[in-house]
Amino acid sequence: MSAFDSAPGEYDRWFAANANVFESELRLLLHFLSMRPVGRALSVGCGSGLFEEALRARGVAIGECVEPSAMGEIAARRGLRVLRGRAEELPFGDGEFDTVLLNGVLDYVDDPRRALSEARRVLRPGGWVIVADVVAEGSYGLLYELASVRGWEPLRRVSPPNPYPLEFLRSARWRTVEELTGLLTGAGFSDLEYAQTLTRHPRYSNAAPEDPIPGYDRGDYVAIRGLTPSPP
Repeated sequence: MSAFDSAPGEYDRWFAANANVFESELRLLLHFLSMRPVGRALSVGCGSGLFEEALRARGVAIGECVEPSAMGEIAARRGLRVLRGRAEELPFGDGEFDTVLLNGVLDYVDDPRRALSEARRVLRPGGWVIVADVVAEGSYGLLYELASVRGWEPLRRVSPPNPYPLEFLRSARWRTVEELTGLLTGAGFSDLEYAQTLTRHPRYSNAAPEDPIPGYDRGDYVAIRGLTPSPP
C-alpha cells in the first residue's frame, strides 16, 4: 500500500497549509493550459483532484483522470470521472485526447518511459502533453532528497515551516530537467517549451504566490509542454 492510499487526505492538508505554493504551481499549469482550448483533456495521476478542481474554477476543464490510489475517491467527489489505473497502462484507445497532464506524477511511476509513451499513444496528432514536477537540481529537490533520508528534524532551520509529508518523499525519485527532456523526446514529443516557478528558497516559497517565468534555470517546479507531431 502506498502513502497515497494510507493517508489520502495529507496531500490536500499540505497544500491548505501552503496556499501560496499551491497558487504558484497552479499559475504554472495555467501558463500552458490557457494557451489554447484543451479539448478533451486527461489528467494522469490526478490524486485528489485538487488541482483539477482549481483549474476548472479558472476556466480550464479537465474532466477525466486516471489515478491508482485511494485519492481517486476524493477526486470523484470533486466531480471528475476517475478511472482506477496506472500511468504505464492507460485504459483508453489510441488518439482519444487533445491534452494530457502529468502534474507531480513522473517522480512516482515505476516506468516513466512507458508512462510517456502511453501519454503519446492516447493523444491525437497535434495534441499536447504537459509534465510538471519538482526537479532534482532545484533547492526543493535537494532538500527533499536529504529529508527522505534524515527526516525533517535535522533540517528544521532551513526547511519550510510546513514541510511536505515524509511518507510522500520516500517513495519518490526526483529527476533533472535534462532527464525529463530525454524522457519526453524519447517518447516522440517535439517542440518542447519550458516554464518555471518557486524561485525562492523553500523556507520562503510560501510567502507570496509567484507568476511563472520562461525557462528552467531558477525554478524548483518546472513545467514542460511537448507536442505530438502531426502526420506529414
